[in-house]
Amino acid sequence: MRCNVNRKTQQLGFTLVELMVVVAIIAILAAIAFPAYQNYVLRSARTDARDALMNVVQQLERHYTQNNSYTSYSLPSSSSPAGLYTLTLTKAATTYTVTAAPVSGSRQAKDTCKSFSVNQAGVRTSDPATGCW
Repeated sequence: MRCNVNRKTQQLGFTLVELMVVVAIIAILAAIAFPAYQNYVLRSARTDARDALMNVVQQLERHYTQNNSYTSYSLPSSSSPAGLYTLTLTKAATTYTVTAAPVSGSRQAKDTCKSFSVNQAGVRTSDPATGCW
């Protein structure tokens, strides 16, 4: 009977410690990445408000060149294309202000930028005053 003592046994798979280290690293990365991703989604959805405002401004200016007044213009829709913002229009004969505010209950209601507005002079304002446009 021959006994092979020098024979190496191969280990297959991972140890529990190695597996737990990998799980811990993934958990740390997820804890950092997920809030950053949510913030990015909120910021990227602001384009819905800006696009809606610029579209209304173009229509208002077109209306003014044809009628020499803003008063007879009415908003075609009271919400932005994706439905995340509510649009309001305050107008007079030669002035207007269009405002986009987040729909309550939408994901944009959690955004730090609460509203966007633009007037006939092209002045853009937001709440808070900086960092939103």
